[in-house]
Amino acid sequence: MKKEYLLIIWKGIQYRKLRTALTVLGIIIGIGAIVALLLVSSGLENSIKEQFAKMGSNRLYVTIKTQGFSLQSGLTYDDVEVFNRMGEFKWVTPYVIKQWSVEYTKKTKFLQVTANPIDNMEGRWADLDFSVAEGRIFNNIDKYSVVIGQRIANDIFDKKVGVNSNLLINGVNFKVIGVFDKFGNPESDSMIHIPIDAIREMLGGNDKSINIIELVVKPGLNPEDAAKKAKENLRKKRGVKAGNEDFDIATPEQLLGQLNSILGIVQTVLLAIAIISLIVGSIGIMNSMYTSVLERTKDIGVMRAVGATSRDILVIFLLESTLVGLFGGAIGVALGVAVSKMFEWVAAVAGYSIFKVTISPILIIFGVLFSGMMGLLAGYLPSKNASNLRPVEALRWLHNTGC
Repeated sequence: MKKEYLLIIWKGIQYRKLRTALTVLGIIIGIGAIVALLLVSSGLENSIKEQFAKMGSNRLYVTIKTQGFSLQSGLTYDDVEVFNRMGEFKWVTPYVIKQWSVEYTKKTKFLQVTANPIDNMEGRWADLDFSVAEGRIFNNIDKYSVVIGQRIANDIFDKKVGVNSNLLINGVNFKVIGVFDKFGNPESDSMIHIPIDAIREMLGGNDKSINIIELVVKPGLNPEDAAKKAKENLRKKRGVKAGNEDFDIATPEQLLGQLNSILGIVQTVLLAIAIISLIVGSIGIMNSMYTSVLERTKDIGVMRAVGATSRDILVIFLLESTLVGLFGGAIGVALGVAVSKMFEWVAAVAGYSIFKVTISPILIIFGVLFSGMMGLLAGYLPSKNASNLRPVEALRWLHNTGC
């Protein structure tokens, strides 16, 4: 590359600083938006996959059919017995979920309380990454005992809730016997688990509603086949035909697919916005280069008159548009990385420490090269026009304009 090329390019950029800055700004916004989107969406996707991987592929979840995954009540203990009679499941675990008042040191909060069977808890929760930082989980003789998450223990109330503390849940006294390890998301860290027998007694024994039933398929069996058989049996018990059932039995893969579909829609919308920004940036480069050619007709004429070839002119203007794209792309990539890291920090402050942004060197290199290529393509037509300008045309144009 000739040093003179860079000198001419630098003088051209210096001559139109504001226009170049605005052009570069368009590239920065477009590339920054795309990089931030890709990094944040990748972090979200990886976090979701990690959480569902902990659930295990051998677990099925029975819920009342609604849009998406719902914990709406409508299942009953009779439904639980249908699955208990089947030989495909190692564990059948019903969950009752209530939004109840929880009082501690005269402070009352309305929180989600989850009740589940406490017999063989270690077996039921195996592979779910449920472990306690303090105390213990339930044993078979516990009744009015509670195991809480880290946020309940440390953040929700003015005073720390520790083992042997007492919580007044819906007017009934429960003793804290354990505190879960930190999970990394507010929902899991805000868990309050009590024995299902306690909640049935609190409800007077008349309320038989269940929010969700978890089925653990025995090793060696196909979860899809087990789900089909479970659905058939529950249809028979409820007396409904296929396609008319008001319940659903989902695998973690299906739940993950639903979440990924929603995430995909959001990604598509944001990506479309970012692409529009890039198109605007490309038009800005092309407009700037066309204007530059017009303003520098005198320089082009002089360069051609002293021996510069069409190729020299083409290279100069192509390099200029490419460098503008590369410069905007480099700043845009840095901005995108900074924005994605800011999202990670905000998520951590909000309690979602499982959300992590992983910076990919390939993405950084691609972002810079892509913006450079965009500048090259956007500057081609103006550069071609400049290279085709003959000295006599330049002198005639200068004479007609009085320059």
